[in-house]
Amino acid sequence: MARDSYDDMLNPDPRSRRGSSSSKVGLIAAFCVLLCLVAVVLYLLFAPPQEERSEKVVSHEPISIEVKEPVKVSPESETVKEEVKIVEEKSVSVEPKESEKVVARELSQAIKQDINPSSKLTFTEHVVQEGQTLTDIAKLYSLKPETIISVNKIKNIAAITKGVTLMIPDRDGVYYTVKDGDMLSKIVRRFDLDMTWKELQELNGLKSENIKVGQELFIPDPVESIGVVSASSISFSSPLKGSITASFGQTKDGKSVKGIYITATAGTPVTAAGKGAVVDAGVSDELGRFVVISHEEGYKTTYAYLERVEVKVGSEVEKGDIIASVGLSSVVPSTLYFMLEQSGITLNPEIFI
Repeated sequence: MARDSYDDMLNPDPRSRRGSSSSKVGLIAAFCVLLCLVAVVLYLLFAPPQEERSEKVVSHEPISIEVKEPVKVSPESETVKEEVKIVEEKSVSVEPKESEKVVARELSQAIKQDINPSSKLTFTEHVVQEGQTLTDIAKLYSLKPETIISVNKIKNIAAITKGVTLMIPDRDGVYYTVKDGDMLSKIVRRFDLDMTWKELQELNGLKSENIKVGQELFIPDPVESIGVVSASSISFSSPLKGSITASFGQTKDGKSVKGIYITATAGTPVTAAGKGAVVDAGVSDELGRFVVISHEEGYKTTYAYLERVEVKVGSEVEKGDIIASVGLSSVVPSTLYFMLEQSGITLNPEIFI
């Protein structure tokens, strides 16, 4: 028993050793935590405030320069500075009204820039505002009124009222309907365009040079007057049974065509395109023998290059009544030059007939 007790004294329990080591580790850990706390306290005491640091990094305010000597500012200049400050604050914090945004956006679009003639045609939607006229809208986008009329096929200028949506092209021009036998190269020559057929293809966003009858092509600014409309109580019919040999906006004999040429057999009757009154008739160097009819809503039709006239000034006519005929003695044999306008603006007759 005594030996056993002695052995116990020489070989103490290993768990007591582990306990002693754990105590040392705990003391070291506590010391480390204390050091960390001290470091945090020192940082909080001596580090610059967080707000100052963030201002130095992200502030967008103008940098102020400290001056050793005070600067005297006159009352006038101080007032000006205060006014400038107020204006700057308003420009940042005040949200413009929606109507102001619309006007600003439209005005920015109205500033025409140089456009590559062959660049693809683009459009902007415009909603007519209270009191806006066709002329106002055209000025807003630096376009001719006739361009907007042609693109939107407007038959009645008076129909352009508040709430109507118009498509506004990025340049002046007119739509042309492809006819049998047309090719892009022929159309370029017909309208005397300052561009190649390839550029006309690119302008209209065509994948190839192939075009088909009835297809509409945008012809850039071919004439001073173009044509269009939009819902009218009046309707017109073709004044001559024949084929259209020259279209609106085309260049013919060095002159811009402001109507259409219709060719038929000599002696074919010419009829009134709509109900109205004959307001002019006679012979001129430019139109040959002609007749002018006035219609409702400010419309007026002109029939030129006639051989024989069957009506006189003051005559009342119905749509379809015979007013003249074409023949070999015309300025252009067996051809009618037909023009249509409303309130002095030339329109494309093909849209109506």
